[in-house]
Amino acid sequence: MASAAGDNNAGIDDSMFEILDVAETGRNWLEKALDGELSKKSVPVQVAIGGSAGWVAGYLFQKVGKAAATAVGGGLLVVLIGYHTGHIKINWKQFEKDINKTKAKVESQVQQNASYISTFAHQVKQLGRKNLVISGGFGAGFLLGMAM
Repeated sequence: MASAAGDNNAGIDDSMFEILDVAETGRNWLEKALDGELSKKSVPVQVAIGGSAGWVAGYLFQKVGKAAATAVGGGLLVVLIGYHTGHIKINWKQFEKDINKTKAKVESQVQQNASYISTFAHQVKQLGRKNLVISGGFGAGFLLGMAM
């Protein structure tokens, strides 16, 4: 039976097949970009790329942060005004019970995902160390973006 299989494959030309590089399949796009292409660029290019990405991230973080703070603060203000004027009644015992239940659920989720979180933090540290110039540019750009 092995000879029959060998006879069937004897006429197949190997040039018809594409060779796939499976070594890169487990890595995400950011690791591929920083390990392969960007870390081989010149220092000014790395600083410019990291700085511009950091500036955009910082600027967006600042704008979204302000909008979120305004929404949360405004909502709390409306609830407090409603409570003090008597329009809203709050069952504080039920509120405290719900908060404690949510706290317990969050703590259990953090305990379950602790290994994933520590692995992710370790990977971020390694990525920052391997690409120190880009990371420094990103940090400086992020601070500039937050200042605007």
